[in-house]
Order: sequence, then C-alpha cells, then structure tokens
Amino acid sequence: MTGNSEKRSVTSFITRWLAIGLSLFHLYTGVFQLTAMNQRVPHVVIGTVLIFLVYPFRKSGAVEKPGLFSKVFAGVVVAIGLYVLLNWFKKVGAAGCELPQYELIMGAALIILLIEAARRAVGWAFPLVAMAILFYARFGELLPDILAHKDYEWERIISSMFITTDGIFGMLAGISATFIFLFILFGAMLREAGGGDFFIDLAYGFLGHVRGGPAKVAVVASSMFGMLSGSGTANVAGTGQITIPLMKKTGYSPTFAGAVETVASAGGLLMPPIMGSAVFIIMENLGVGYFAIIKAASLTAILYYLGLFIMIDLEAQKTGLKGVPKTDIPPLRKTLKEGWHFLIPVAVLIYFIVFAKTSVTRAAFWANISIFIATSIRPGKRMTGKQILNGLEKGAYTALPVIAILALAGVVVGMVTLTGLGLMMSSILIELAHGNLMLLLFFTMLASILLGMGVPPVAAYIVLAILVVPALVDMGVYPLAAHLYVFYFSIVAGITPPMAPDAFIAAGISGAPMMKTALTACRLAITIFILPYIFVYNNALLFIGSWWEIAWSAFCALIAVYALSVCVQNYLEGILPIVSRFLLAASCLCLAIPHYQFNAAGIVMVTIIILWQFQRVPLLQKARSSKS
Repeated sequence: MTGNSEKRSVTSFITRWLAIGLSLFHLYTGVFQLTAMNQRVPHVVIGTVLIFLVYPFRKSGAVEKPGLFSKVFAGVVVAIGLYVLLNWFKKVGAAGCELPQYELIMGAALIILLIEAARRAVGWAFPLVAMAILFYARFGELLPDILAHKDYEWERIISSMFITTDGIFGMLAGISATFIFLFILFGAMLREAGGGDFFIDLAYGFLGHVRGGPAKVAVVASSMFGMLSGSGTANVAGTGQITIPLMKKTGYSPTFAGAVETVASAGGLLMPPIMGSAVFIIMENLGVGYFAIIKAASLTAILYYLGLFIMIDLEAQKTGLKGVPKTDIPPLRKTLKEGWHFLIPVAVLIYFIVFAKTSVTRAAFWANISIFIATSIRPGKRMTGKQILNGLEKGAYTALPVIAILALAGVVVGMVTLTGLGLMMSSILIELAHGNLMLLLFFTMLASILLGMGVPPVAAYIVLAILVVPALVDMGVYPLAAHLYVFYFSIVAGITPPMAPDAFIAAGISGAPMMKTALTACRLAITIFILPYIFVYNNALLFIGSWWEIAWSAFCALIAVYALSVCVQNYLEGILPIVSRFLLAASCLCLAIPHYQFNAAGIVMVTIIILWQFQRVPLLQKARSSKS
C-alpha cells in the first residue's frame, strides 16, 4: 500500500513540475526567440506527455492514477521528441522526401499517439475526422470521381507529417506554442490571483440591482470570464455555479437561467482579446495583424451581447422580475477599491498591442509578468510563491486540449493540402449553390454547425477554413468576413440541438430539461444566427469603410437587433399582435440590406410599431380595468 502511495506521489510530483516547466518554457520563449522546431517540438511533446499523465484512458478513471499504458505512451512520446530535437536540422529542405524505415515507424507512432491524446482531451469526434482524412489520403482513388485523387503511400504521408515544419510541427503547432499558450496562461494566472472573482463582483456592482439584474450579471461576468478562459464550456462550468442559482433565487425559471448562462458563455468566444484562440489562427491564415482582427470582431460581439441584454430585459418585463436588493450586492466602490489593480494587466496587454505595437507574443509575456507586479502594489494582495506555481500549473493544464487539437489539426491541414481536397470542396460547394451566394452561406452555416456539434469550435474552424472558406472567397466574400462567418457558426454549435454541450452543462447546474434549455438558448441567441449574414453583405460592421458607413451600419444593426429581440420575445410592455411581429421581422430584413432606402424604410417601420405598441398597451389595460 505504501509503495502504491509513493508511486502516485512521485507521478503527481513529476506531472506538476512538467506543467510548471512547460509554462516557464513559454514565458522564456516570449522574450527569447527560438527556431521553429526548437519551440514547437517541446511544446507538442511535453503537452502530449501531460495529457497521458493527466487524462485517464476512460472518462471514469481516476485522473491521479495514470496506468501503465499511459506511462508507456508518455515515455514513447519523450523518446520520439528527443530524437526529433537532435536530428531535425539534418532534415531541413527534405520535406516530403521518404524517410528511413525506423523514422517512418517513429512518425507513425507519433501520429497514432497524438490521435489517442486528442481522444482523451476532447473526445472522439475530432480524432475521427483526422483518421478519415488520413485514410482519404491513402485510398482516395477508390472514391467517386468528384472526390477522387491520386492516392499516396503511407510512407509519403508520414514523411510529409514528421520532422518537418509542416504537419505535426507545422503552422498550427507554432501558433499554439507562441500566442495561444501565453494567453491561456494569462487567464489562469489572473484567475489564481483573484481576478476572476473581481470581474464577477464588478458585474454585480454595475448591474445586480437593475431589472433582470442577476441575468444581466451572468452576461457580463461570462463575457469577462470568457475573455480569460477562451472556452464556452469552461465559462458555463465556472460562472454558472454562481450565476444560475442566483437567477433561480430571484425568480427566473431553471430553463431560462440555464439558457442565459449558455448564451452568455458562448459569447465569451466572440469577445476579444482571445476569441477562443481562433484570433491567432485567423491572423496566420490571412497574414493580417492582431489588432485588425479584434477590431473587426468587436462590433459584432457588442451587438451579440446587446441583443442578449434586450432579450433578458424583455423577459424580466414579461415576468415582473426585479433586481437583487442592494444589501446583497458587493458595493461597487468597495469592489473597485479592493480589486482595481486587476485592471492593470488588461491595460498592459492593450498598451503593448495597440500603442507600443510589439509582437503579440511579447505583449502576452508582459501581460503575464504584470499580474505579479500589479498584485504587489496592493498591501496584502501580492501573489504568494504557491499561487504563482499553481497559476503556472493550471495554465499548462488548461492549454492541454488546445495543444492536442492543434497538433492533430496540423495532420489534417497537411493531408488536405497534399490531396487537394480543399480545392475540390470549394468547387463542389459552388456547384451545389449554383453560383448563389446566399445558398452557399446557408450550406456553410449548416456545415459549421454540424461539425461544431462534435468538435471544439477552434477545431471546427480550422477544418472549415481550409475546406469551405476558399469557396466563399471565390464567390466574392471579403476574406476576413468569410473566416469570421465560419468561426461564429462553429461557436453556435455549442448551444444548438441535438448536440449542445454548453447548454447541457448549464441544464445540469440549473436542474432544467437539457433539450428545452438548448432550444431556449437558441431563441436568446437569435442575433448570432443573423449577424454573420449581415457582415458578409455589409463589411462596415467589421470596421471596413468610411466612418460614416460604419456608424450608419452599426446604428441600423442595433435597431435590427432590438426589433428582432422584441419580435422573438413577443413582448414590449405587453403581447404584440401577429401583424406587428410580421412587420418587425420585415423591418429587420430591410435594415440588414446595405442600402439607405431599405434602411430608412426599416427604421420608420420599427419606430411606428414601437410607438403604436406603447400607446396600445395602456389603452388595453385601461379597457380591462374598466370592465372589471
């Protein structure tokens, strides 16, 4: 018994310090530039080793007890990684050339182990996609002509994936090893320092006392938490434990409370600066700057949350719900006085990216360092050595699913490039749409949601960015709009039945029916189903164009979001007549069309309907009271 306990403690000790070491390695590379392979190989190898030591073979297994096979797998990955580190420079310029037999065996073993690591970290869906792509590359000529290609031998496939800066250690591994890890570490360190509680209390201080306050707090808290975590599921599990019981306590139904948290948490992936890590992949795909992407994404993210706010406010009107008593809310002044220093790291990040115009990696490094400095200027708030080590450890653990996804996604991208599948898919989609952009957008939306149902949003985006986005661009869609369109609908999959993991987690916390919670979440998130179509046709919503065009488009989009929310909720001071709902829906279409005359017509219709509704409801109430 003692022996087993000692083994467990030794394994736990090794795992903890491997995680801390991985975080320290990335902080080091945030300042000192390494060659691509010298940075990517340790990142992928140590991350994969940690997955085998932390994630059990079966979901029901004990995380603290990695079995013999897990330890053997970890050892094999270390051995292969050391070989690659010592020999990669000999292979420079030999990408795609056939490797010796022993290297082919190592390459095959590493691909298989990456598939297993991804299965443990994110489930079966994405590994199955990777395996399907690999078999497609090998046996493509057996398929119908429309998808057929000259098949490739396993030797060629493995050679193009192993010991090169393509495939496993390609661009996606590079993004993961530079930008993404440091941003994930930033969120983990800030939460460990107490920043997570500060941002939640700040949201309560601002909005807790207003009509529908608890639900609005959930929106703000989840968006803030989402900016730090980059995961909709993590948002629900984290903030949902606090916000959902409070919403239920103040009168919201379990279903509505779970749905609000679901939609608010999903929106965290739309919010700069992290955007579920996709912002960095879009940067590399388009070759544009970080600030250009977060600027383009900011307006639609704001409109998304404004739409959710309006839906919540209308629900509170409908059910007569009020805010939380001020005595139960942390005073805003006290919250700011005790936690203002947590705003410093965010300000440091913005300064280095926007004003100093340093690299994103360098900005993320200084943002991480500033957390310790910021806590040190507050008496009694300085991070202890234990907190720092815990933050480094948790940051590495949080990054593991991303490491698994992007390393395996490198294989997927490599195979798509090798076989020309991306070009074929673009041609097929354009042919199916018969040259109709709206039809192509609809097919793309379905593909994004369907793939996103079983795959994390970032993984779904990566696959669709190489398979579908080229078709959109060929049809004249602005490239950045095409990438954001695909990414947004990949996020929507987390709340869309029948596979809605974010909604199901929220339902588990609230005690509501899972499918009903997911359907309610879809209703509350109606704006995200509409906004991507609008910014595809009107790039001004992405801050592209003159200031007048941007301001006018933002104003029209805001009116459209309000009209759509009232229409879907079927309430504004009272129930709406069916004709009013129909006209509101029509006005939304007019406001979505980038044409001033249509926009003006839409604004006039919305104004008339709202004014008429405000006049109509008191008259109805007066008539009812006189009858009684």
